Amino acid sequence: MNNHRYSSFFNNRSGMFMLMAWMTLMPWFSTVSLSYLALEHEELIRSFSLLQWLCFFTICIFSMGLAITPTTFISLVCGYFLGYHAIIPVVLSYQLASLVGYGLAQKLDNHTVDWVEERFPKSAPIFANVESRQWLTTFLARISPALPFGLMNVVLAVSGVRFGPFFLSGLLGMLPRTLFFIWLGAQAPMLVEAVQSNDYFGLFIVLSVAGIFGLFYILKPKP
Repeated sequence: MNNHRYSSFFNNRSGMFMLMAWMTLMPWFSTVSLSYLALEHEELIRSFSLLQWLCFFTICIFSMGLAITPTTFISLVCGYFLGYHAIIPVVLSYQLASLVGYGLAQKLDNHTVDWVEERFPKSAPIFANVESRQWLTTFLARISPALPFGLMNVVLAVSGVRFGPFFLSGLLGMLPRTLFFIWLGAQAPMLVEAVQSNDYFGLFIVLSVAGIFGLFYILKPKP
């Protein structure tokens, strides 16, 4: 078989290593940096005009879509500064950011699934389950906070999930944790308490376990 057919950014070790390193380190670095900036300029942010907030959310669309900023951090901070008025712009930004990641992954991809199946034949049933259960797979991938937003954009896109399930089921999966973090930010008396809050650990664990266990159950090859 001609290996040139499977040439892709994702289909080599260096490409995959760079991708994983970026999606692991960059959100952590950006969270620390942006937390410092937000704490230092809290009064300035509170005085933002509508146009400035529009610019902020436009930047967030691309920063979340490119796995630069974590979605949970954005919803937490927006909840603190905007309260429940943040719900619509944050959800809309999430959805547009997911399209950025989805489109970019499809642009860079060229038969990644074929490449993986050729080298790891046992993975074929897993991809078959993804294809047959796209709505549920996307929902579970989104509901778990332990599965990074940017990484899931790439994984779902290269696994062949169609646009409809990706967009609509992804929205339903993201809503619970999005609303919770906005609520948590809105309830915090100070930004530093919102950023450092441990109140979300319980929900984080429940949603993460439910999402990961659900994915394992529906995607594992049947004996």
